[in-house]
Amino acid sequence: MRLVEQLLGGIVRGAAALGVLSLLALMALTVVTVIFRAVGVAFPGTYVLAELLLIPTVSCALAYAAWDGAHTKVELLVKSFRPRVAGLSQGLMLLAGTAFWGFVLYAGIVEALRRGRQGETTPLLDIPVAPFRWLMVAAITLMIAVCLLRGLQFIAGREPKE
Repeated sequence: MRLVEQLLGGIVRGAAALGVLSLLALMALTVVTVIFRAVGVAFPGTYVLAELLLIPTVSCALAYAAWDGAHTKVELLVKSFRPRVAGLSQGLMLLAGTAFWGFVLYAGIVEALRRGRQGETTPLLDIPVAPFRWLMVAAITLMIAVCLLRGLQFIAGREPKE
């Protein structure tokens, strides 16, 4: 039984590494796509690549979570750090993540302004879409503020309160 557990553990660790690599590739693809679309360049096939990258990302994460008995979240690397390094890493990643959400916020504002001027409404029910777009912009703004606060708390070594 121990041999099976060791063999299976090695396979799960390999699958987890593959899942992390595909997640990093998916993140890179998403960031590149968002940035290039902001300047008017679209790459054909990005949706197909994203769908394909989701398969190993999700399935490997589920396998690792089942093996570890944990919720599905990326903690492979952070768990191996000392508490201070883990906090610093989490804080810096939160702050770096706000850059991505800044692009999303900018795109949301541009789209809300553009569609608002067009008087966009829903099909069939004729409900104005602008309030929902601006609600999304407000929620992303709030999320960026929370990420900045939490990131700074982690960097300062203060555990955020739940």
